[in-house]
Amino acid sequence: MKLQKLTQPALLPEAKNWLALCFVILTAINFVTLILHLFIASRMNSLASLRTTQVQLINGQTYYVSERDQRFRYPSVIQNFIKTWAELTFNWDSKLPGTNETDSGIKVNSKRVPTSTYFASLLMEPEFGKASLDKIAELVPSTVFSGQVRSTIIISFLSEPREIRPGEWEVDMIATRLIVDRSLGKDERIPFNRTFRIKAVEIQTSPLGDQASAFEQKVYEIRSAGLEINKITEFNPQ
Repeated sequence: MKLQKLTQPALLPEAKNWLALCFVILTAINFVTLILHLFIASRMNSLASLRTTQVQLINGQTYYVSERDQRFRYPSVIQNFIKTWAELTFNWDSKLPGTNETDSGIKVNSKRVPTSTYFASLLMEPEFGKASLDKIAELVPSTVFSGQVRSTIIISFLSEPREIRPGEWEVDMIATRLIVDRSLGKDERIPFNRTFRIKAVEIQTSPLGDQASAFEQKVYEIRSAGLEINKITEFNPQ
């Protein structure tokens, strides 16, 4: 009787398929891990390249400032920008802001607006600012320029900026416009609740510096935040 030599059975085809699949999965995981490591390293290098600079003011105070993306704006800067726009737009009296000189206003079609209101329109996108100025001119009584009527805005709430996309934010405002008629001794209170859409723009400086006209210096001063309003809608809290 002849004895047959026993042989080790070969791996089943199914087992071979599983091994190949596991190898592909492991390779893919290693590849993804490598990509993640490269991305993290790139971000770390970007952060490391942001330098800190020492800045000394004329009065001797020293500050350290860090480099940021050109579209970055601090939340407080955005809030102050909206506050400035509201006050320039709706604080009306018969004097030029910060002086005792009479404000004769700026002509808008057949109407006039206070000079500060005109400057506020420069904080908006050009076409939007021009269209808004026409509408605001309809709200300004001629008696503002004689000092009979005065107006101010009282801001009760200003939300933290919500970033919609890089370099663009929304801010909600709850405020009241107070209009006082001195001759009649009466006042009117008008709610002004709005949502503002703001975007970052290039920060410009006057090429003439201190030699620029007072008007030009004022324009560059109020636009120094590098922001523009491109949309204003009714604020609807939910």
